[in-house]
Amino acid sequence: MRKVFGFGETVFDIIFKEGVPVAAKPGGSVLNAFVSLGRLGWNPSFISEYGMDDVGELIENTLKKNGVHTGYVNRFSEGQSALALAFLDKDNNASYSFYRKFPEKRLQKLPDDIQPDDIIMFGSIYAHTSEVRSSVIRFLELGKQMGGLILYDPNFREVHLA
Repeated sequence: MRKVFGFGETVFDIIFKEGVPVAAKPGGSVLNAFVSLGRLGWNPSFISEYGMDDVGELIENTLKKNGVHTGYVNRFSEGQSALALAFLDKDNNASYSFYRKFPEKRLQKLPDDIQPDDIIMFGSIYAHTSEVRSSVIRFLELGKQMGGLILYDPNFREVHLA
């Protein structure tokens, strides 16, 4: 059976409207796509990182509740899970502020069981982030070598350049 793997940034979104928090939930473009795939019963495997903190537990529980395999998630105790504050304007367009405190060594645990025709999706933040780029490239090269279908999600915002 074809497997679906996804590399992506994990954040915990706190959404504000008129200066008041109105929602809080795990986010990240690949994470959101994999929650949808999990709800469809595809049993996708998510490759990411988040802390062993309370926020990380909220993220882990949400993923598992929605049928997303988290065995390839790199959990860390040094640092904290990333937060994204989304401030909605009157038209519900969001501007973001990101807060990250990652450990020095990142994204060490990767799948090695890719088969021909597996699907690999990766997000722009991981393609851009120097601390995890070598892990992403190594996994993508393995996926290409095995004949996997590789999809890129270019969900990149100007705030990521900072």
